[in-house]
Amino acid sequence: MQRYPTTNPIPEFNRTFTPDGINLNYHDFKNVKGKDLFERVKAFQALMSPIRQQRLILYDRRNMSPPAQECYGMDDYGDIFYGINFASADYLGLCTHQDAKDAASKAAQEYSVNSCGAPLAFGASKFYMQLKEELKDFWGMKDVILYSAGWLAGFGVIKGLIRPYDYVVMDELAHNCLSEGAFAATKNVTRTPHLNTQAMEDKIKEIRNSDQDACILVVTEGLFSMDADYVDLVKLQAMTKRYDAFLLIDCAHDFGCMGENGKGVFEIQGLKDFSNVILMSGGSKCLSTNVGWVACNDKDVIDYLKYFSSGYMFTNSVNPVQCATALAQLRILSGGIGKRLRKQVIENYHYMKGILNQKGFKILGNPSPILPLLVGNEIICRIVTRLMLDEGIHCNGIEYPIVRMNQARLRVNLQPQHTKEQMDIFISTFEYCFAKANQIFQTGMENFQTNFEAREIENQEKAEQQKKFHIGMNDHIGFDLKKPNL
Repeated sequence: MQRYPTTNPIPEFNRTFTPDGINLNYHDFKNVKGKDLFERVKAFQALMSPIRQQRLILYDRRNMSPPAQECYGMDDYGDIFYGINFASADYLGLCTHQDAKDAASKAAQEYSVNSCGAPLAFGASKFYMQLKEELKDFWGMKDVILYSAGWLAGFGVIKGLIRPYDYVVMDELAHNCLSEGAFAATKNVTRTPHLNTQAMEDKIKEIRNSDQDACILVVTEGLFSMDADYVDLVKLQAMTKRYDAFLLIDCAHDFGCMGENGKGVFEIQGLKDFSNVILMSGGSKCLSTNVGWVACNDKDVIDYLKYFSSGYMFTNSVNPVQCATALAQLRILSGGIGKRLRKQVIENYHYMKGILNQKGFKILGNPSPILPLLVGNEIICRIVTRLMLDEGIHCNGIEYPIVRMNQARLRVNLQPQHTKEQMDIFISTFEYCFAKANQIFQTGMENFQTNFEAREIENQEKAEQQKKFHIGMNDHIGFDLKKPNL
């Protein structure tokens, strides 16, 4: 099998690690204090500098060519690499589809590349309006509102509807945009253990018993991307309705790529009652755009958001190029091609999971385009990711605080177009790099322990010498006091 080595001049066998000064607890640097706004953030470099010096900064990699199944990239150090791409979140592999590129080009030529205004201020194009209609039809919902990004949709729908006296009960692993929106809207936010519907019900029941008139919004996701798992949405919807609560489902990672028709996990589970449900999603995974949207079967909810969701009212509208691109992709995934792609990406998941499990590795979650491959230790995960780049594999290492401590993992993004040869290369490369990373980590820790013990012995010897010196000096300077002979 062909390998794609990096152009990095440092041979991977020469890579080393030392724990000196390493601290991966980013929360230590979040709530910084001090009147000098610029100066107080500089302590963060105490965390970043040792990691950067050991070439373990892996978050600023960028594409140097279209992010297809194989591509060029560059890391934070300027090293250029080429290889198989399991990093890009393009779940149906449509970002390079010719129909989408043609649609984008045509929209740019026919309209412009900018919307030049918010949706309520002459910023909506014909592509914008058409996208709203086709998203509404695709999900079978009565109305849709478009946001300029998926994050804005999640933040905007909660902040737009929830008031300081309302309550939000959400899964602890709900996306950042959802938690940020909740805490910006009200202090009455409860985060319940992941996928624990009983804990959610207990909290909702407690709120309802104490306040019969309280508005309660329950927040969850269709597919949780870091664990690739999901809650029983049918059960959750029935439970929320029983307590006169409402349910918001973030479908950003299952829209388009899961379910027979691509509607998402709620389609797989057979959710039919949307009377108290709000759906939201984003286009970055399957529509190749940054567009976000919220859908509801109550049109008045969508109309209210137009005037009271600041992420919609005060943001430039999604431009014609992105709307045209999203339309082209939506039409592809709505038809026969979409069904074949969804089937293939799940087949790829089962192929990789089966072999990795046979080799003793743990895969988290349920079948989806996301395959979370557990590594455990945060430093080992960083070294594995670095070594994978050396061997020509692009993948993303995920660590605390995104996931729990000692639950670091590779978030392997699968595409239908990945071949068995490419997946086999990934598996063999990961097996090799995982063993090598453990060896590098163990050697680094042993060297650190040896050096630490040597320093301790040296410090003890210096202390003993200092002690003897002081004792000797006391012997020499000692004298008897005598009465002077006057």
